[in-house]
Amino acid sequence: METNHYLAKNEFKDDEAVAIKWLSDGKDERVHDHDFVEIVYIIDGRGAHYVNGVEYAVQRGDLVYINYGCTHGFKVQEKLIAYNIMVKVDYFQKELISNNTNNIFSLLALTSFEDVQSELDRASPLVSFHGEEQKEIEFIFKKIQEELANNYLGKSGQVDAYMNILLTNIFRKMLVSDNTENEIIPSEIIDYIQTHCGEKLTLKALAEQCFYNPSYFSRLFKKAYNMTLTEFIMEQRLKKSCDLLRNSELSVDEIAVQCGFADKTGFYTRFKQKYGCTPGDYKKSF
Repeated sequence: METNHYLAKNEFKDDEAVAIKWLSDGKDERVHDHDFVEIVYIIDGRGAHYVNGVEYAVQRGDLVYINYGCTHGFKVQEKLIAYNIMVKVDYFQKELISNNTNNIFSLLALTSFEDVQSELDRASPLVSFHGEEQKEIEFIFKKIQEELANNYLGKSGQVDAYMNILLTNIFRKMLVSDNTENEIIPSEIIDYIQTHCGEKLTLKALAEQCFYNPSYFSRLFKKAYNMTLTEFIMEQRLKKSCDLLRNSELSVDEIAVQCGFADKTGFYTRFKQKYGCTPGDYKKSF
């Protein structure tokens, strides 16, 4: 399939270096490339974004940074609503660098957009914002949209200021470090899992309680506990079963049900793998 080529001269007004669109038509976008930078932030819905042939699942809070010259497109799975910012390359080279000595390039100890370009080529184009981060980033997009839509006094300076904040947030996540090092799983979630381990627990529901998207929550959980969420839930179910086997008059079958096991065979298999004996033998020993 032929790739479409979008040119800045056709997408921008003569006097603008930054433009913003509100995407809400729910249509797929075929693979294309362009000679400007594009930043897509998902407000609602779900879809798949393709950058240089790699598929990235996206939903609210996800941001895709598409460098100039990259090929990309997206498919909508649930009606997708997004901000789409387009930025001319010379905006990075001239406006942000020459007019602002405290910009993101200085913060990253990189001297030019070309230096950033080489770093970005090695980084994932997808970053995610969670909880309060989402509110902050969505406020920035909204302010950029307002400034570009009106002829307020000092419009250009305001756009530059908000763009610097936006790029700082993006590049920190893309270039500086793995932000999961500074994120933690709220203790309330662990307490909830331990209390409700006998019930049906889903990754999506637990992630929503933390205001994280499921894939990020899953990675964060494994990093924090050195096991997957599913493995952790199983651990809690087995611990609960031990407690009930020791301290209750319930039958082994009743305990299996209370601890969230769908069938007795699965319970017996998991229990013996973990403790080296059957639940019945364990109960008799107490």
